[in-house]
Parts: sequence; C-alpha cells; structure tokens
Amino acid sequence: GSPAWSPDGTQLAITLSYETNPDIYIIDVASGRKRRITDHYGIDTEPAFAPDGQSIVFTSDRGGQPQLYRTSVNGGDAQRITFQGKQNLRASFAPDGKSLALVNVENSSYRIALLDLASGNLRILSDGNMDESPSFAPNGAVIIYATQKSGAAELATVTTDGRVKQRLRQPGDVREPAWSPLSR
Repeated sequence: GSPAWSPDGTQLAITLSYETNPDIYIIDVASGRKRRITDHYGIDTEPAFAPDGQSIVFTSDRGGQPQLYRTSVNGGDAQRITFQGKQNLRASFAPDGKSLALVNVENSSYRIALLDLASGNLRILSDGNMDESPSFAPNGAVIIYATQKSGAAELATVTTDGRVKQRLRQPGDVREPAWSPLSR
C-alpha cells in the first residue's frame, strides 16, 4: 500500500508486509528488485521521497502514536521529525524540500499543517475537523487537500502562509487530491 514515485520515476517506495509487519521497501521499476528500507516492529507506512531522492519521510507508530520519521533511501536509523500534536501523518514534501505538508491530529481534529524541516516549527494551516491528503502545487505556494463539509467530501486549498483559503465545490465525493507536475 501507499505507493510513492521517486523524483526521477525509476523507483517506487511502498509499504509491504509479506516478510513481517508493514515496512517501507523501494522497488526498482526496471528490474523489479525490492530493497527493504525499514525493519521495525511498528507499522511503517505512507512513504514520500524527498525532492532530491536521497531520503524518505514516512508515518510510523513505533513511538506509540503515528508520527513522521525520516531515513536515507539506503535505510539505516530513522529519525523522528514531528513532536507537536497527538499524531502527525501523510506527509508531502514541498518542491524545494525545505518543508512538509502533513495531517496533524489534536483533540479529534484532523488539520493540514506545515512543518519547517530546518527549525522543526509546525504551523496549522487549515481549520476543518476532517482535513486530509495534502499535496503541494508545483510552485510550492499552495496546498490542496480533501475536507469534509456537511458530511460530503470536497477539495480545499490553503497558501503556505495560511492567509488565503478556498473551497472548491464540485459534485460527488473527493479523496486523495494531487497536483500534476509542471509541464516542460
């Protein structure tokens, strides 16, 4: 589950549980060869490649509640990177690799937050109770996400400074929004 493409499109980070509990693996697309990146008794899931392709952020409950961890694409010790809130999950890297959009859970509210990787500062950007699946625009200035309003799922956007918020109304339920890459 939870597949994520590498920036160059040659690898896929994925959660597999066929050897033991769910861990992160990287699959070379051309050869199909799998490399195990994490090996922990906790559940490791939702990998996201850094824009430089050298590290992966993932969600793990290895500390008791789901939090975000970072490790090299070669494996090794994973470092916890989120500490504010009861849970932090579903990370998405900014195009410049300096911050993460994520889902922060506190007091039963799921909100979109921005984590500055250099300082560790976490800032809540959305104000819904069930906001999920953040994805950065290619310019890094806007985050799109799914939210619930009156029992129906819809899209919303927020700027990375939190100043401008919009709801994008459309028919039907929406889940897992993602921006397309910039055309070249």
